Amino acid sequence: MRTALLLTLLLPLTVRAVDEPTAEEQKTIDAITKLGGTASVEAKLSPDARVEAHFVKATNATLTELKKLPRLGAILIDDASRCTDKGLIALKALPHLRKLVINKAELTTAGVTAIAACQELRYLGLVETGITDAELVPLKKLIRLEHLTLSDNPKITDKGMQTVKSLQRLEMLYLAKTAITDKGLAELQGLEGLRTLNVVGTNVTANAAEKFAEEMPNLRIVRR
Repeated sequence: MRTALLLTLLLPLTVRAVDEPTAEEQKTIDAITKLGGTASVEAKLSPDARVEAHFVKATNATLTELKKLPRLGAILIDDASRCTDKGLIALKALPHLRKLVINKAELTTAGVTAIAACQELRYLGLVETGITDAELVPLKKLIRLEHLTLSDNPKITDKGMQTVKSLQRLEMLYLAKTAITDKGLAELQGLEGLRTLNVVGTNVTANAAEKFAEEMPNLRIVRR
């Protein structure tokens, strides 16, 4: 009884300790703060890189500095309109980067290729980046990807789903405000692990969405 009580008392302390930054992680957090961002420890990231950085705005200079921080496991940028291929290439220097969200950038094939070099990525968001079907192709290299957001990219069409369907580990897929139709949706039937799908603001019909949900074994949420 006393042993069980002692373990009960100690457990909350152990859980809190896990989320506290180590000395090296704190140095990473401090460096991100100096760059104008905010940072915290995220336990779901790689044990070797648990720091998540968030920037309202970022530039190529920001990304170049971030590549010096190997403890960085996630980067979220609200406005990346001043980030170009030159800055994105720096990301491949981060060996344990698992999460990347880039909003409001003008991506090119070279930029997407640079992102695809971060092969540990599990979570990728490319929102309002002007990306096209052809520019999606390099993402096929991200074989560990579980979450993909391509919302607010109206140049992505049914053809782009040829790339998306190759990402066999996908569990969450957001395609809101793209130009996909029922034909493109049908291309995704091979993604058997898909649990969440968002096609709000597309040309996907209600009937096609319902049929897709019925035929997908693990799909739990469909937003249209």
